[in-house]
Amino acid sequence: MQKSFTRSTKALDEIFDFIGTFFREHKVGKEVAFSIKFAVEELFTNFVKYNLTSKSEISLNLSIEGKNLVVRLMDSEAQPFDPTKAPDPDLHAPLEQRRAGGLGIFLVKRMIDKIEYHHTDKMSTITLVQSLEK
Repeated sequence: MQKSFTRSTKALDEIFDFIGTFFREHKVGKEVAFSIKFAVEELFTNFVKYNLTSKSEISLNLSIEGKNLVVRLMDSEAQPFDPTKAPDPDLHAPLEQRRAGGLGIFLVKRMIDKIEYHHTDKMSTITLVQSLEK
C-alpha cells in the first residue's frame, strides 16, 4: 500500500490515518505499531525539515513481507543523509553540553529491527523492517 503526502508536518495526521488503516487490515500489534509510527514521524519530519528546496511529495509504502512489516519512505530531490550513520548523542553528558538534534534518530535505531538507506539520482529511500512476531 503506497501513498504520497504533502511535504509538511501538517500531513502527519493523514499519515497516521493511512498507517492505522494498514495496521487494522493486517492486524499489526500495538508494540510494532508504536515503534513504526514513532519512526515514520521522526523520519518524515526530518525529510521536511532538512530538504527545504524540494516541493515534491514524500511517499510512504507499507507492506508485509513474510513475518516482517516493511516501511519505505521515499524523498525525491534530496541530498544524501544516511540516518544509519548518524552519530549517537552522548546521553551521559550534562544537558548544557549536548549538541542539539540526533535523539530522534538514535531512538529510531534502537526501536526498529533493521534500517536501510539508499540514495540514487537524488532519491533518498529509507527502509524500515520490523518483525511482526513481537
